[in-house]
Amino acid sequence: MARLIFKAPYYKPGRKAGKGERGAYAKYIATRDGVELLRSGMADYINERKGSNGLFSDEGVVINLSQIEETINNHSGNVWGLIFSLKREDAERLGYNSAVQWMNLLRSHRNDIAREMHIAPGNLRWYAAYHNSETHPHVHMLVWSDKPQEPHLSTVGIHNIKQTIAKDIFRQDLISIYKEQTQARDDIKLAFSSRMEEIIEEISGGTIEYDSEIVLKLQFLSEKLSEHKGKKVYGYLDKDTKKLVDEIVRMIAGDERIAELYDLWHKCRCETFRTYTDAMPEKIPLEENKEFKSIRNEVVRIASDLKIAFDFYGKDDSEPSDETEEEDLEDLEYWSEQGDETQMYLLGKKYLDEYDDPEEAEHWLKKASENGNEYAMYLLYKCYRDGRIEDKENEKMKYLKMALNKGYDAAEYEYGKLLREKEPEEAMKYLGKAADQRNPYAAYAYAKMCSERGDIAKAKEYFRIAVMYKPELGFRVGLWYYYEQNERENGKAYLQFAAERGDTAAEEALKAINNGVNARLLSGVLNLFRHASRVIDDRAKAYAKSGMMQGVDKKLREQIRQKKEGLGMRMG
Repeated sequence: MARLIFKAPYYKPGRKAGKGERGAYAKYIATRDGVELLRSGMADYINERKGSNGLFSDEGVVINLSQIEETINNHSGNVWGLIFSLKREDAERLGYNSAVQWMNLLRSHRNDIAREMHIAPGNLRWYAAYHNSETHPHVHMLVWSDKPQEPHLSTVGIHNIKQTIAKDIFRQDLISIYKEQTQARDDIKLAFSSRMEEIIEEISGGTIEYDSEIVLKLQFLSEKLSEHKGKKVYGYLDKDTKKLVDEIVRMIAGDERIAELYDLWHKCRCETFRTYTDAMPEKIPLEENKEFKSIRNEVVRIASDLKIAFDFYGKDDSEPSDETEEEDLEDLEYWSEQGDETQMYLLGKKYLDEYDDPEEAEHWLKKASENGNEYAMYLLYKCYRDGRIEDKENEKMKYLKMALNKGYDAAEYEYGKLLREKEPEEAMKYLGKAADQRNPYAAYAYAKMCSERGDIAKAKEYFRIAVMYKPELGFRVGLWYYYEQNERENGKAYLQFAAERGDTAAEEALKAINNGVNARLLSGVLNLFRHASRVIDDRAKAYAKSGMMQGVDKKLREQIRQKKEGLGMRMG
């Protein structure tokens, strides 16, 4: 692999540098043998005519070399002498065999260098010269700040400057490596998911002798997750549960195919490092690698569904996880610029959710959509629909239909909802398609329409799917069974199922049924009271700000409290 060599010595005031004092050193690098002499004046003629020195900077070619010498000699702070060097064959192959190319490169990264040296961009001063040596063409760059106490270049800063410049020089080389690395990452995730599916099939088929330890750990994890009250993703789990997830990932990562792909991914990663350093990254275990966090979330998802499968329904056929990996802005921007549609989507989402920049979010979401990312298509539709991004071109439905054409279940569900009143047959078609992809909300909506049409058997089938993947829907399904189908035990079973998974509405409904209260009526009253309470809270806040009396609201609150207690509702 090609490599950039980088050195960063610095020279204190009064200290000699190279062939003399600091100013003389500037003259030396500008005029020594091998320097590409540049014509003083307009840079348009750089390659056509030569002058007496090779110095260049932000302003182009240096005209008054003696003035630069004097400035450097009189500067009261440190001056850094950065050196960038390539092998001859790499310089020729990549086009870095002329002063023009290096000047353009350093100009484009002058703010990056300023940042790593802790220099305000406006205070940065620099001059450089290209030396066309036989074996290692290189550039000498003198850097300082108008504020002498400002600059500081740490080991991390040196690393970052070298990495930034190397990424630009070897961009074309790295693109192919990144593509191979990305493919290996995607293949690992696919192979991991396939192995998990095999394990689930073994569970459902009763053939658990092979990899039985994994099965037992999955079952144990499913029990722990059923007791977990927070969000069921890896980052929200307690230490012991995370450890169990890691153990499962480690066991599955031992699969020969997965291990082979992970070796390839690590090899590609090392190749990118070789462009700017001899220090290779350590190959950490798959379960500890943050870049594969989605694999750990996949285990959590499957274990959660496994609990449902064992407790209630049988075989698990759950949908793929849409959990995304956290990536920083710089990485997302780099990958997006290389044409990675997934990274474009994540970048747009980051600008939308974290940076509140709808214009930049729209730009990247549109680019991701144009490259075929259905998540970006649907997110754009929702942003236009909800007003998060102004729909200047009235493109809302365009992006919804693009997502539809990709077969994205969320888009099919949304479109089905839109058609429900005016085109019920078409609505059924799209809701059914989304439901068959295990979209729980689509499954519920489809089941309701089946029920309205008298197809109770199909309604039950899709209600089951809805609750399997969204347990809180068990509240609504339980009421449907209990009151509309007069299947009391099934209704209570669904309510109990939802209540055990933390759904308070299902809890209240069960309590109401046990107290002889109509749970459906209670649900409506409860929603009304909740709305009234929100209104009262809003009014109370307004009164508090204005200093007005709140006696009427207190009386109303007490009336509501008494009515709730009379209905057997839990207070507090």
